[in-house]
Amino acid sequence: MNYQIIREFPHPMMEKGKRPVISIYVETNIKKPDRLENPIRFKNLVKEVQASLKDKEFKGFKELFLLFKEMEEDALFWEGATESLAILGDEEECIVYKLPVKTKSLAIVSDSYYIKPILRSFQSYGHYHVLGLNRDNFILYEADRYGIHEIPVAEQDSTMEGVLGTEKTAPHLSVASIGGDQAMYHGHGGAKDERKVDQEKFFRYVDAFILEQYSHTYKIPLILVGLDEHQGEFRKLSKNNYLIDHGIKIDGVSLDKKSFQEKIQSVMKELFKKELKERMDIFTEAHAKDLGSDDLVQIGRAIAEGRVATLYLEENTVHPGLFDPNQGTIVQGKIENPRVGDVYDDMAEVVLSRGGEVLILEKEEMPTQSDLAAVYRY
Repeated sequence: MNYQIIREFPHPMMEKGKRPVISIYVETNIKKPDRLENPIRFKNLVKEVQASLKDKEFKGFKELFLLFKEMEEDALFWEGATESLAILGDEEECIVYKLPVKTKSLAIVSDSYYIKPILRSFQSYGHYHVLGLNRDNFILYEADRYGIHEIPVAEQDSTMEGVLGTEKTAPHLSVASIGGDQAMYHGHGGAKDERKVDQEKFFRYVDAFILEQYSHTYKIPLILVGLDEHQGEFRKLSKNNYLIDHGIKIDGVSLDKKSFQEKIQSVMKELFKKELKERMDIFTEAHAKDLGSDDLVQIGRAIAEGRVATLYLEENTVHPGLFDPNQGTIVQGKIENPRVGDVYDDMAEVVLSRGGEVLILEKEEMPTQSDLAAVYRY
């Protein structure tokens, strides 16, 4: 058995219906010497999983546990660790998410995968891609209210030279006879026009690359950073619906990294405040019209009836139990039981499967004092 590093959500493995399944989250350190603790944390979490399985179930996961041992001892696997790792597996396959946000270390065996931390990583709320663009190259970042991280992109995709190579526009010459065997060469368009053609080709490539490789997968807003002239040209040809109107008009590629990140964080704070207020207002208005609630029992019934448009959940909370998606009822349980998962996590899965939205928020960002809330469709 091998593992796959995954960038899309949800993954087909989550729909297989195999039971039980294993969800392991490792809060990782990315700096030496603390990052040497990462495989030890993972090893201890695997022990927790093994302790919660019955003998028969344990045998079924034999290959997965052998894979976990290989992962624990693989220095390269931990060398590339991000803020957190999500490792999900059943008896047949294993997938890994490298999450850009911190999440608490956790091991759960249940009838469905624990997905709230992954949801938080993939949700559009307070989470952006940042494209620093100039005429010759670009840099790409993933950013949220916790920080900003550069996404490595190969030069063949991030520079005009790498993208166009031998296809760069050559000066177009024509020949005119001036008598006898003599000829005069005339350039058409000049260097300025050639640069414009190449810039348009490069910008079209960048737009398609970001859209296909990142925006379609993560579905989060894209902030454009660049000089006014480059912003105008790029926006004219862009087909990326995730590109937001609010751009930052500086040359982000030439700016030193620290200054660039400070500029981005300043804009991000304003965007986040605006988003947070909008979310608060939506819930307040809905609640006043009996189209919203923070009552667990009411929300459970509304989810079963397919009426929940948006579910708000406080991050890093686990409520052991079982949720019946057909009746909307809840049975409390203990997390050590391999048939018991997180009630709120199960609710989130049902809301998503029925076309709703799920937001994972910090305690102070929740629209009520409760650790869950919902806005209804009707």
